[in-house]
Amino acid sequence: MFKFYNVKALKPNVHSVQARLPEAYTKFVNSLKLPATPVHYIPNEDKYEWDPINKHVNRREDRPIPLKFPKETDEGLWGGEGVIQGFIKEKKNRRKFPNYWIPNLKKTVAYSEILNTYMELTVTERTLRLIDQYCGFDHYILGSPVQDLKSQLALKIRRKMLFALLDKEINHGDEATNKEIYEKYKKYMIPREEAEWFGLTEREAVQKQRLLEEEIQPVPLKHKLRQQYIEELKRNKIEAESNKGEGKEETEVVEQQESRSWISRLNPFSSRKNE
Repeated sequence: MFKFYNVKALKPNVHSVQARLPEAYTKFVNSLKLPATPVHYIPNEDKYEWDPINKHVNRREDRPIPLKFPKETDEGLWGGEGVIQGFIKEKKNRRKFPNYWIPNLKKTVAYSEILNTYMELTVTERTLRLIDQYCGFDHYILGSPVQDLKSQLALKIRRKMLFALLDKEINHGDEATNKEIYEKYKKYMIPREEAEWFGLTEREAVQKQRLLEEEIQPVPLKHKLRQQYIEELKRNKIEAESNKGEGKEETEVVEQQESRSWISRLNPFSSRKNE
């Protein structure tokens, strides 16, 4: 097995759809790459510590615990928790055994005021504590940093809530209640351009960009000129019929059409008797 060192990450092709994605989606992707809030360890702000045995100062190593996020994390709300891979040693003189520490998952029902619906979700204890800390499910989804959600389901729910606020589609049957909920959560609103690309996977973003490019695809010049020529022929035909009714000769109408036709002037092989 070959190993390659110091290999930079490949950038997308300049002519690919990924390179033409808008800045709003790039901003969303960059927000996902920000450092998340520590969950499985307590960071220490002190960079140095005193060693009482050796009587000197040591530099403290502050490395985050590597986490694994399986596909099941996108189907629930784990509150930033992940699977920890490590080793376990039962006895002092025995060898270590690999082990995985998985969060304790449970089923619960959450209610969204903005969407006015109940949702059955797979959550952890930390998710429930965060919902209580943020004083509600909607505040937790909208107020949490994007990099801390760690769930595609949470991003989809947040995207749906943002559009409900932007379009003011809060259906509670009571106008006063709808206005109260809107005033309560309007601080989380973002521009519509950013909301259009928020929460999309790379595959969904590429598909959306392709559809937008197909809609604004420019019309070829030959089709435009052909349409103009057809419209001018129709207009000349109407004028010819009206001139016939006035008693003018057909030869004069044909000469008038040729003199007025701009396409004949563009044709270098046309006769120049009228010049």
